[in-house]
Parts: sequence; C-alpha cells; structure tokens
Amino acid sequence: MEEEGQQQPTTNQQQSSLDILLNLDKQAADLKAQHKNNASYENVVYANWARSEIQSARSSALATKSIFTHCFVAHSLAASPIRCVYAILMLFLAVVIQVVVPFIILITRQPIIDLPNACPNQSSFKTKIIGFALSFYFVFQTLQLCLNKLRGLNFLHSFVDLGFGRSLFLKLGILSQLLGMAGAGGAQYMLNIGNADGAFIVLVLQSLAMNFCLTVDQNLMGHKQGIDTSARVSAVSKDHLLCNGVGIGEDGESIPQQSFDGIKQMNLRQNFILVMISCPGLAWVIALTYCM
Repeated sequence: MEEEGQQQPTTNQQQSSLDILLNLDKQAADLKAQHKNNASYENVVYANWARSEIQSARSSALATKSIFTHCFVAHSLAASPIRCVYAILMLFLAVVIQVVVPFIILITRQPIIDLPNACPNQSSFKTKIIGFALSFYFVFQTLQLCLNKLRGLNFLHSFVDLGFGRSLFLKLGILSQLLGMAGAGGAQYMLNIGNADGAFIVLVLQSLAMNFCLTVDQNLMGHKQGIDTSARVSAVSKDHLLCNGVGIGEDGESIPQQSFDGIKQMNLRQNFILVMISCPGLAWVIALTYCM
C-alpha cells in the first residue's frame, strides 16, 4: 500500500507534464489560426508570440559567440587599442578561411582538374554511402547555422542600434556566412568527386575541413573573450533598449508595432534562406552521391 501511495504522485506528475505539453500544442494551433485571421500587434496573444520570438533570437545572439558579434560590441579604439587590433586581425582571418579558401578551390578546380568531367560516377557503393552521409550532414549543419548564428546576427542587426560603423560588422558577418555556405558546398563537391577513389578517411577529413570553414568565426573566440562578448551583448539588448528604445512591451499587453514588424520581417528572411538552402541542398546531396 505504501508503494502504491508513493507511485501515485509520480503518475499524476507525468500526466500533468503531458497536459502541459498538449496545451503548448493547442496554443500553437490557436496562434496559427489567429495569424490567418487577426495577425496584429494589438492582439495580446500574437504580441506574446512576438515577444517570445524576440527573446529566442536574443538567446541565439548570446549563445553563438562569433568574432563578428565580438567586433560589433567591442571596446572602442580609444579605450583599448590592442584589443581592437586583435579583433580586426581575427576578423580578417575568419573571412579569409570562411570565404576566400573555399572559392579558391572552386576557381582553380584543383580537385577535379585531371578528371574528364565533373560527374564521373565511378566510385564504389560504399564510397557513395559515405559521401551521402557526409554531404547530408553538411546541409544539416548549414540549416542549423541559419537557425542559430545567422538568426543571432540578424537579431542584433534588426533590433540593436550601435551606429552605422558597428553595424557593418554584422552585415559582413551575414554576408560572409552566406558566401561561405555556397563556397564550402561547391568546394566539398569538388573534393569528394576528386578523391572518391581515395581512402575513406580522406573523405571524412575534407568534409570536416569544410565544416570548419563555416564555423571558424566561432572557433577563433576564446573562453574569456566569449564571456566578455556575451555580457556586452546582454547589456545592449535588454527589452527596453530594443528598436532604439521602443522596447517590446510587457507580457499580457500589446507590443509596439515597430518591434512586431521587425520580428515578422526577420522571420520571413530566415524562412526564405532556409528554403533556399534546403531545396538546392537536397539536390546537391543527390547529385554528389550520384557523381562520386
């Protein structure tokens, strides 16, 4: 009897957790219906959704510590010239590795220069399986970068105004990431085709190299540098400072139209990029697997 009494609260707790989970699904469905009928910043339910999306985007900016984000909130040249010079050097290194290196491989066509065409289709079945897995992982990682790092950079660019000069670092970061995805994808295609008859470990290593190119701006950030960057981003992105002091309102109230329109436009840009990556990405995976 005592054991049954002890088990009963656990069952109720599990049921309660399940009810909460189902309630979240119901709220999402209701929100989707309201989006079709009354997607207005004055609607409290939709205003709460917009606030949660803004807070989620801010979390992405805080979590994905990038050299571009660091430069955006870095100390001024007068306050710390050594730190500024170091940040610019790291920024230059990130752009070179993320964009220039993959495009050099694309332009020179070095991996496939000795092949009769870019789609020889002559590797073994085992090689094609490995190539498919590695290329599919590459596409998945680019999607994750869009949902995290690019979302964080886009949030800072859309909601935090530190002047035109500092915003250029965010613009450069977004452009570098998009170009890096395209360049690394093309370079990985050539590397996999050119080394399809080599050892399996070569395919793995060159795939990891292209993945490293996409995240080099994060890998250049040291632990202390990352903590300092997160603290400074958090300080300049508080709710009441967003959109030049317009803020995002309080829970249970409407949200300022500027903030509401900002998060809607940001999500539209993100969804557009996701579609432009996922659809060609799937075709890229199939083509690479076939042509190896």
